[in-house]
Formats: sequence, structure tokens, C-alpha cells
Amino acid sequence: MSTFTLPFVPIRRSLYSPLELFGRFDPTDPNSFATTADFEIYRHYIGTESGATRDPYVAMTRAMHDNGITQLRNDVIAKQRVAAIMGGHKMKRDSADYRNVCLMGRGLAQSGLMVATGGGPGAMEAGHLGALTSTEPVAALDAAIGTLSKQATLPDMRHIAVLAELGVLVDGDLVKQAHQWFAPAWEVASTWEHGVRSLAVPTWHYGFEPTTPFATDIAKYFQNSVREDGLLEIATAGIIFTPGRAGTLQEIFQDGAQNYYRSFGDFSPMVFFGVEYWTRTLPVMPVLKSLFKPADFDRCVHVTDDPDEAVRFIAEG
Repeated sequence: MSTFTLPFVPIRRSLYSPLELFGRFDPTDPNSFATTADFEIYRHYIGTESGATRDPYVAMTRAMHDNGITQLRNDVIAKQRVAAIMGGHKMKRDSADYRNVCLMGRGLAQSGLMVATGGGPGAMEAGHLGALTSTEPVAALDAAIGTLSKQATLPDMRHIAVLAELGVLVDGDLVKQAHQWFAPAWEVASTWEHGVRSLAVPTWHYGFEPTTPFATDIAKYFQNSVREDGLLEIATAGIIFTPGRAGTLQEIFQDGAQNYYRSFGDFSPMVFFGVEYWTRTLPVMPVLKSLFKPADFDRCVHVTDDPDEAVRFIAEG
């Protein structure tokens, strides 16, 4: 594979759209997931030493790309109040948690906030689905969840493409599983072309996890560190943390550091959805309480099991 033949445009004029990344997806062709522009870029990323390429040309073009994405992202969110939803990528589409996250994305959008997530599956997908369908009755959201529930569980696709001596090897069986999981989301997204705007901020570092087609604007990065810090930076209206594991925990304390140092202005609210989870399963409250000033903790940190209460805390913050 020639590194000088790039499957991406280093200097873009706009953020990505679902159609640009997945327009070649064919619901009737189980191999079509691997033909999408998104997957082609991921293959190139893997093929050039898993992203840590020594080729200065590729490294330069990726840096140019990511810098441009940041500028375009800032244009999209200009004069918008952005609220983020964080959480686990394995959240099942037929679970109560998934629907609750949809309701929170819906509520944030109805409050005039732009919803942003990491752009992947699980809680991230749910947040965008809630925003996308927020102008319609909740029955429309439930119908969409019903369609998605046909493939409720995200398959493990970490090895869908791997670097080998002869190039990048793609696992055909995993491609078919990815197709089966993505197809109902593409079906739902195709019926909501004029839904409410939301911003996904994914990365090809986790390119084996499909980017959600429910986000209208997609700021996709090569460098995960740039993407992660930037997503937390723009969520000045606050962040709702739903149950997740190591990645979500990292985001909590990265956001906590930004709040502690007032890196981007005032302390932005931190809402933890799931009392049992955040006080017993992953008890982060004692650490945050010891880190922040009492007035900041009482004013800006909240734990709840109520989706409406979570939205109110952010919207009124």
C-alpha cells in the first residue's frame, strides 16, 4: 500500500457527514461495510504501522487533517451551548439504560443544547438518537429503538483489520458481523435526514467501532488524545456520565482536571447518571469531593437515576 495515496483529504472544507463516511454501505451486501470510506481510512491507518507511522508525509497530512477538523468543529459549535454524554460502548440497544440515555439526549436537544459524544456505539449512539428524534413524539424514538434492538449487542470487532507482513488483513466474518450490527442503525438514520443537529467526535484509533450515523456532524480524528481533550473542552454546558469502564473513568478525571484548573473558564457541571453505579460499583464521588472546593462540588456535581433530573441540572446550570 502506497502511503502517498491517501484515502482522506488532509485539508477539508467541512466536517464529515454520515453519507460521506458510509454512503457505500449496502444493507443487502454483507461485505459492504468494508467498502465504506470510513473503513478504507481505518485500513490505511492500520496499514501505516497502526497510526504510529515513521513516514513523515503521512504524519504531516494527519496532523494537518486533525488541526483542520478542530477549526471546522469550532465553526459548527460557534454560538452554541454544547453538552456532552459519555458512557460505555457496550451498552445494549434493548436495555433500559440505552433508552434512558436516548431520553437524556432528547431532553438536552429540546433545551436548546447541542449534544456531543465520542461518536461510537452504546451510550454515545443513544445520545445522538435521542437528539436526532427530539422534535417528534417519544413513540418515534421507541420505534427506532425497536428497529435497533434486532441487533442489540455490539460484536467484538477489535481484530476486524490487523497488520500483517503482506499488508492489512480483514476478517470477513467480523465484517459480516459489523454489517449486521450497523444495518439497522443505517435504516433508522436514513429516515431522519432532517433531524436535530448533533456533534460526534470519534477517532480512527478506535476505528473498529463504527461511528454512529445518528450524528449530523462528525469531527473524526486520527489522534485520540487530541480528540479526547477537545471533546471535554467544548462541553462547557456540562457532561452527563453514564455507566462505563476505563475509558469513561479516564474522561471523568480528565474533565475533573479541567474543572479544577478552570482550563476553559467556569466549572462545567458533571452529572453522574446511575446512583448505584457511581457510588458503589465505581465510587468516584469521594475522590471528586476531596478534589474540588465544597462550593464547587455542591453546585456543579450531581448524581441521579432520573433522566429528566439529569437534563434539568445541565440545562439550568
